[in-house]
Amino acid sequence: MTLFTRGTAPSGPSIELPPPDLRQPTPLGSPTGLGPTPIAGTTPVPAEVEAAGALGRAVIDTVATVVAGRRDVAEVAAACLLSRGHLLIEDIPGVGKTLLAQVIAASVGGTFHRIQGTVDLLPGDVTGTLVPDGDGLRLRFRPGPIFANVVVFDELNRTNPRTQSALLEAAEEGTVSVDGRSHELPDPFLLVATQNPIDMAGTFRLGEGAVDRFAAVVSPGRAEFDDEVAVIAGRRGRRRLHEVHPVTTIEALVHARHTIDHVAVPDAVSRWIVELLEATRRHPRVRLGASTRGGLAVAGLARAIAAMRGRAFVVPDDVAAVVVPALAHRLLLIDGDGSTAAGREVVTDCLHQVRPPAA
Repeated sequence: MTLFTRGTAPSGPSIELPPPDLRQPTPLGSPTGLGPTPIAGTTPVPAEVEAAGALGRAVIDTVATVVAGRRDVAEVAAACLLSRGHLLIEDIPGVGKTLLAQVIAASVGGTFHRIQGTVDLLPGDVTGTLVPDGDGLRLRFRPGPIFANVVVFDELNRTNPRTQSALLEAAEEGTVSVDGRSHELPDPFLLVATQNPIDMAGTFRLGEGAVDRFAAVVSPGRAEFDDEVAVIAGRRGRRRLHEVHPVTTIEALVHARHTIDHVAVPDAVSRWIVELLEATRRHPRVRLGASTRGGLAVAGLARAIAAMRGRAFVVPDDVAAVVVPALAHRLLLIDGDGSTAAGREVVTDCLHQVRPPAA
């Protein structure tokens, strides 16, 4: 089902940003207490970064008009969108996982497809397959629903491991291979998947390779009392979904992604990210710690957070905002049950143990 269509997005121009000057006074009251936040106005913010950040904030505000509460989850989702990452939403049924994914898709525009995960779903049902062409003597490739700018894969872990593995190439390289030929997915491409906890009936645990392709995993949780009242009263929830309109164009999103790529990550912050990765590998509850790909995901998401907060460079607070959703699902725990809840505890513990860099 195609809800929105746009033309092919041209690639935006590449820009070079100057390195940030970290030798500025340390302000009081850093939001997370994990490092200094530069004083507003001391470093000029390029217009491109301002525009990219405004796009992300617009997506967050759009999500807030439909999904009650969960602004922190919406911020991580917008960071995935801007940093070329993919998002996995894990929680129990009935808390708005699919709705959150659909709002993100509707706010972006472009082409949109939804895939419902079932146990009998085949890889070709997702990626596409070869079909007879006209006279029946030749075969042509018929693209599957994965060929869209935004793909919502609902209940991914209800599909069998064979179908789950079909997403590996699509999520990592933006291509699909069928009968020895590669087919490029539309640019930009965003995969938003949902999954139920693994102890639910009819679910298959996602393989380590599959879950590692997601830049972040979030768990919305149950709504607060007042937020739930807003849903019951109709001020939030699915009935408001039809009021959502795209807040950007595909062309603007492509340009914003190129801009985010050039948000600077100082060496001190990069070293801190690696120290956090090493802390997960040494943690007594961890059998296999976070990989380098996890560190790249943290840096990419932090770049997007920095832009949405009005800066052209990353500070420790930006890393602290994304490190848990970016790393929790990548850890193999000795006492783990396959969910990300225990992983979040471990990453939070590492965050408190590893000292952030000073200005």
